[in-house]
Amino acid sequence: MYGKLAGVALKNAAANTASTKAITKYSVDAAAAIKASTKAVNSELNQLTNVVSTNAARTKRQMEVLTGVITTQQAADKADRVLIGKQLDALNTDMNAKITRAIQTGEARAKGIAETAASHLKGMKTAMLVEITERVEKTADDLFQAIQGNHQTIADNYLSLKAYAIAGNDKLTDYRAKGQGKKLSSLGDMLATVAGLADVKEKSVSGVGAGTDSVPAIFTSAKVPVKKSVSKINALVGEYTSAANQVRMRWPLGLGKYLLKKLQESMLEKGVLQVDKIEDKPGNYVFVNGHAVGLSNKLNDFEDLAVGMGKYEKVLAKITAALTAKAVQHKGKADVKAKPVFAKPPEWNGA
Repeated sequence: MYGKLAGVALKNAAANTASTKAITKYSVDAAAAIKASTKAVNSELNQLTNVVSTNAARTKRQMEVLTGVITTQQAADKADRVLIGKQLDALNTDMNAKITRAIQTGEARAKGIAETAASHLKGMKTAMLVEITERVEKTADDLFQAIQGNHQTIADNYLSLKAYAIAGNDKLTDYRAKGQGKKLSSLGDMLATVAGLADVKEKSVSGVGAGTDSVPAIFTSAKVPVKKSVSKINALVGEYTSAANQVRMRWPLGLGKYLLKKLQESMLEKGVLQVDKIEDKPGNYVFVNGHAVGLSNKLNDFEDLAVGMGKYEKVLAKITAALTAKAVQHKGKADVKAKPVFAKPPEWNGA
């Protein structure tokens, strides 16, 4: 009996050790998978919210025509300001509805798959699906609160990307003209689109909230505070968001979609550019970091399209100077005093 019990105990101990290692490995893998998923959700939630916010200005102009209520606070009387507030609240409520529907549609699809897979499980295990839904919605609310705070990071990274795209536009144009552009997939399209915005002059605009100081949370009744003031940071985010959205519509599937999603995720962190040496070339160069756009190794084509640090810094300085320059106030006719005009004789006879 002792020998049998000892044997069972030893086998259990060995099994527990193996199970512990397997559980530990699974926990590490699961944590990494959840982190990657959260990162992807954060990127998509930022993109969706910023697309709606960027289009808010156009929507406000359309509502101005429809309702006859102007949306400039300074030019509005007290009654109109109340109506303006109601319109902005309606815009924010509509944004909330769009985001909620997008998340719940994804939840419904995933839940259907999970329920089918777990149909043989007991009630206690299937009840976990409810807990998962609650966790997803809480995560969405937490990420949504940080969107306004992400604007500075996106603006900084986009400013760098824009400078690189403009500085390297000639190289990229020649590269694509030779038929090599397919290697870059959607990234080449994105760089060309951004380079095409070289002459755009950003004006201060409102961000998330369309000019209000708070927006409703996605799944709770809480209010998320946002900045009411207008800024060129919001304009840069809007420009980047519109460009990314255009390119995504042209690359809705496959590798092109994957690369753009990874680019969006990196734009919320350290950006997609790197500065490094290139073999047989003096000085530092700026080029796209392959890992930042989801590639397992660097792509030689990115080095072929590298831009010298000096040229890149000149373009970046020019863009930054244009952003910080004060707008020239042109005086109207009423503000300019007319100077008397005197014509010397002889008098013109009209011939």
